[in-house]
Amino acid sequence: MSRGRVVVVGAGVVGAAVGQQLGRLGHDDVVVIDSRAREVLPGSTGLAPGFVGQLSATDELTTLARDSVTTYRALGGDAFWQVGCLEVATGEARLEQAHRDVEQGRRVGIEARVVGAGEAVALAPGLVDPDRALGALYIPSDGAVDPVLLTHLLVEDAEKAGVGFRFGTAVRALEVERGRVVGVRVGEGDELVRAEQVVLAAGIWGPVLAASVGVRLPMVAVRHPYAYTGELAGLDDTFIDGPIVRYPEHSVYTRRHGRRYGVGSYAHTPLPITPHSGLTSAELPFEEGDFGNALAEATALVPAFRGTPLARRLNGVFAMTPDELPLVGPSGKVPGLWFAEASWVTHAGGVGRQLAEMLLGTGREVVDPGRLAPDRFGSWSQERVERTALGHYQGIYDAH
Repeated sequence: MSRGRVVVVGAGVVGAAVGQQLGRLGHDDVVVIDSRAREVLPGSTGLAPGFVGQLSATDELTTLARDSVTTYRALGGDAFWQVGCLEVATGEARLEQAHRDVEQGRRVGIEARVVGAGEAVALAPGLVDPDRALGALYIPSDGAVDPVLLTHLLVEDAEKAGVGFRFGTAVRALEVERGRVVGVRVGEGDELVRAEQVVLAAGIWGPVLAASVGVRLPMVAVRHPYAYTGELAGLDDTFIDGPIVRYPEHSVYTRRHGRRYGVGSYAHTPLPITPHSGLTSAELPFEEGDFGNALAEATALVPAFRGTPLARRLNGVFAMTPDELPLVGPSGKVPGLWFAEASWVTHAGGVGRQLAEMLLGTGREVVDPGRLAPDRFGSWSQERVERTALGHYQGIYDAH
């Protein structure tokens, strides 16, 4: 296995998972670098609603999610709450799909069953509408994470294995010699941190650094709304005590967050954004004209939100690809450069292991490396990449 220094750019949940998995595999020279303070998560991780659903439209995402659950549970603490997931059917076609999903779950080893409307309401009172639900797909092994706590636990576990972290250190550029990446330039003093391998796990900022060495990452950053109620009487500080709830026909999802409820919606026109080096947060100002109608329809669907004023409303940015799969593996154009990009909290643990196993050449990858190859859309125009990815925006709801 390679024992040269590895530098990971980005210490969000994906970068932390890469570092943790490299440490777990015994790699003894890894440094993870992030511009933020240790206690702050300004990227997509800090905004993530924390859903971890394992049954997906693609086998690769299912495998990565299941592997992530294994990783998260092994960390201990209260980062992962295995409270289950309900996918509520409000129409007959969706209810029929739920029965097919049970069969798919059986094929891949995930327990799932269809429950009646009454049981769905009993499992998630306040989040399931008894007047509209016909039944639901119930997956007991799904759950929710606290993304910030999860990331901190991954960092701590990596540090125990000897992985180093440098917070408050901005990566300014990739260093290239004779066509190969040999490190990164960091900080105001342009310090060179040398490495045999550099892994970009920088989320929506990954394409900015990749483009600086002539590599196009086939991913699109999009804006997405999520909203919280204020603190509600009758709820205590318990992180979550019932299943996460999805309404697939309406592209809406909801859950408890301690003393509040949260809801998100994909039922709006996709709104892409082009990240740049001056963008310092994955949260943008919330625009009523962009998301107001979608959230109004979402809150009308979920009983707990009816007549309950919203408090914080988020406009968060995340990345997606034309086939909804992450970008994991080496650059086919620039030796020494690797990617762990376009991944969600749901799959971060599996992506971390996939990247670590590939980089160290163990032959124990989680899924077929070709399916996640960062250059798999190399022949596509940027217009086609963006059009196809955005065309999946509402569909990505079912894949995650």
